[in-house]
Amino acid sequence: MLIPRELILEAKEKYGEKAAFVIAKDLELKDFDEAHLRAICPFHDESEGSFVYNQKDNAFKCFGCQKVYGILDHYMIFYKLTFLGAVERLFNETGISFRFGERGVKTQREYVYPNEEISDRTKVESYWNTRCISPATLDFGDIGADEDGNTVFHYYDLNDILCMVKYRPSKKVEKGEKFKFWTQKDADTLPLLYGMNKIDPTKPLLIVEGEADRLSVIECSHKNVVSIPLGAGNTHWIEHNWDWLEQFKEIIVWSDNDKVGVDMRKDVCSRLGSWRTKYVDLPTQIEKDGKLLKVKDANEVLFYFGKQKVLEFINNAQDVPVQNVVDLGDVDDFDIETAGGLYSGLKGIDDLTYKFIYGSVVILTGRKGHGKSTLLNQVFVCEPLSQGQDVFIFSGELGNPVLKNWIETTMLGREHIKMKDGFVRKFEKEPLKEMREWYKGRIWAFDDIENDSEKILDRAISVTRKFGAKVWVLDNLMCMSIGITGDGDQWLRQKEFIVKLVSLAKTYNVLIVLVAHPRKMGGIEIDRRLSTDDVSGSNDLGNLAQYIVSVHRFSKKEKEGEKNGKGSYKSGKEPVEHDVVVDILKNRYTGKIGEALFYFDYNSYRFFSTPKELWKRYGWNKDTSPLRTDDPNHHLDVPDQFGDD
Repeated sequence: MLIPRELILEAKEKYGEKAAFVIAKDLELKDFDEAHLRAICPFHDESEGSFVYNQKDNAFKCFGCQKVYGILDHYMIFYKLTFLGAVERLFNETGISFRFGERGVKTQREYVYPNEEISDRTKVESYWNTRCISPATLDFGDIGADEDGNTVFHYYDLNDILCMVKYRPSKKVEKGEKFKFWTQKDADTLPLLYGMNKIDPTKPLLIVEGEADRLSVIECSHKNVVSIPLGAGNTHWIEHNWDWLEQFKEIIVWSDNDKVGVDMRKDVCSRLGSWRTKYVDLPTQIEKDGKLLKVKDANEVLFYFGKQKVLEFINNAQDVPVQNVVDLGDVDDFDIETAGGLYSGLKGIDDLTYKFIYGSVVILTGRKGHGKSTLLNQVFVCEPLSQGQDVFIFSGELGNPVLKNWIETTMLGREHIKMKDGFVRKFEKEPLKEMREWYKGRIWAFDDIENDSEKILDRAISVTRKFGAKVWVLDNLMCMSIGITGDGDQWLRQKEFIVKLVSLAKTYNVLIVLVAHPRKMGGIEIDRRLSTDDVSGSNDLGNLAQYIVSVHRFSKKEKEGEKNGKGSYKSGKEPVEHDVVVDILKNRYTGKIGEALFYFDYNSYRFFSTPKELWKRYGWNKDTSPLRTDDPNHHLDVPDQFGDD
């Protein structure tokens, strides 16, 4: 249940200074000055009152420890209410009408809900005490215990329904131990954020990496904090909690300071919006008593340095750098081996590119019927999915049902396709069902009859921010409206468009593949392979993109070769065995350009150079039996046009 942020702010404003007196009475604030709404801070030791009620924010703020404490915090902490309960109480106090109908209601019919674990917590409290976590914090964090004394984390949704239960041993888990965390047996799980049912969306949200980190921050009296559910490498929680996350005007991300945590932080800040996110830049070592101590997370900061140090890191969170300028000395080293990118899955291409680096634009060109769509589907749709990345597609010439059929043909593979009458494909039902379950929610196709480029790119950005898509396929430039009003501004608009694509690729660290048809050629040039100069449109398309890739289907004449009068083949006109050549015409990262030769499998719409590539199984296929090694020589009977674009 999402409560409009504006209603909450209205209720706080309506309650006004009354909140200060309620809080002062309940907490028995020392030296409370009713005229100036000032008192001794109850959250840290001080001799002079620095705990002041700010009428603008409708909350107390301590100018010593920076603690902010409002009426909803008070209801949740002092009266032990959830956020919904606190808001309901405030609304009742201020006469604001709102229907809390879904509170406490299990809304998911097929979901197997877990059971609460409430066994004796003695062992749990003893362990967490060694990590500087008090019983009061465990209470606020809804920590329980199972019969074996393991720590139980209860995950509630926004309706205060228990939806997931996680466990960890109430002892130090040594490196290499099998079970550090596990979930309740026979119960379902959801990628909820731990503690989200006790969060006030009118205040900044702090996101930490682990449950222990959330407890550590709570121990420091900072309660508007959640932790991610399933590890730094899993960001499905963004998609699942998207609408809730969108409420916040400011979000602070505190990840572990290892590589996985830093990568997660960068991805999360980008997807949640760099304009509203900050991050805690935790060093790997902090000095104490003349010694450097290694730290990796909030709990270790609490353990070694105390509560005030934790709050210092939160209060000094840094803005995500705005694009414009950067200190080059702070820029990460570029290593193509470790840089994020997409492998093509075809050795001939990977030998040239190594991989297509995220943050780049690929221009894909080729004449009609030469295999651009085959390469798109195989390399830039099926491969990303198999490598764990989601895809956004704009297809200007194909309806989505046809697009789906072509992608599924490639993804399913020859071993699960039966041909009828030489051209009708019959998919095996069970593999098809398994494959569709695997890719559901991972391929996002633009669906609007108006092909306005601004709308297309806006949807691509949304899919990347919400679902984490790393590859955008834009097929093709001529099918998108980019604001051309006349012949005079055609090249300018195309330049502006490619500049924007390059900027978006860097901003969201995605790979953007733009299909651009070649310039029109006379029939006499039909067998000529394309160069960078043949890309249709503004020269800036090729100049600004990081990669240019061309697909050329060999004609019957090229495959047969051309002889001279003496009966031998002319130089450069020797017979060609393969069906298609992919030319890497530009490669900004390694500088390697060249050709990759492939056969074409009409049954599965795949390019291949070896049987291993022909019979490849994509990620949906869990068959572990050896791949077939036969080559059925079907490429010897390739249609005059591949028929795929």
